[in-house]
Amino acid sequence: MDIRKKIFKKYDKFSLAEFKDEKDKLRSEIKKLLAEYSDLDSNCYHILGLVDFESDDWKVNIEKSIRNFKKAVELDANNVLPQLYLAHCYHDLNQLELALENYNKVDKEKLKEFQIWRYTKLIEQIGYCEYKLGNKKIGEQHFEEVLEWYKKLPEIDRVVPSELIECLPKNHRIVTEMKKIETYLE
Repeated sequence: MDIRKKIFKKYDKFSLAEFKDEKDKLRSEIKKLLAEYSDLDSNCYHILGLVDFESDDWKVNIEKSIRNFKKAVELDANNVLPQLYLAHCYHDLNQLELALENYNKVDKEKLKEFQIWRYTKLIEQIGYCEYKLGNKKIGEQHFEEVLEWYKKLPEIDRVVPSELIECLPKNHRIVTEMKKIETYLE
């Protein structure tokens, strides 16, 4: 098996691993393989960003994740997931201006084709950033779009609208309609 396939196979195991010890071991193995690989492309840098981002001590490694996601985007601007995860990093650091800037760089149509749940979550996250940055009307417009998607998506393609719920009052029309769709929000 070539080293590239080995890297991606290990990452698949890493992403499914449930226990910290197993994840830590796989993270080390992935980093070692990538250090030995001479032809790092956008996907390799994306994986490097993810293995640090998806850790218990992600805050310690967040700058490494950011550098790796940026490098992945630099090498392939059409690779939507590193751009999305770069935005997630800034979101998690509560650097909402940078998060919003990077969320808006994500190719929405490509993301929608890839995974509709990621697309609707992206719209919600853009709404969250706008709302928290004081652009409440724009934020609510994005939340309205999320609601419209929730109305037509099968349950398997929906994720908990946590940012929407955090922003809007419990009695807001959008939240009320979401509760009618999602019984777990009650």
